[in-house]
Amino acid sequence: MLECKICGTKFNAVIERHYLARDNGKTGLAVAFGSTAEECLYDAFDCPMCGCQVIAKERKRDYISFVKEDEDNEQI
Repeated sequence: MLECKICGTKFNAVIERHYLARDNGKTGLAVAFGSTAEECLYDAFDCPMCGCQVIAKERKRDYISFVKEDEDNEQI
């Protein structure tokens, strides 16, 4: 159960109201040529009473492992 820090309403975290939020940061070419860390992602819900954003938890991005193929196995 989540609780709004503004109005104190307690509500259930249901998937239909779930969305991802992220920190403000640089975008576009500033990111491509800069050396800044990625913005944090958060699981977020809006309070059904007052509409304020409630952050449930920080979300880690998916890990995609890299598998290098042997050059001998590649076919042309």
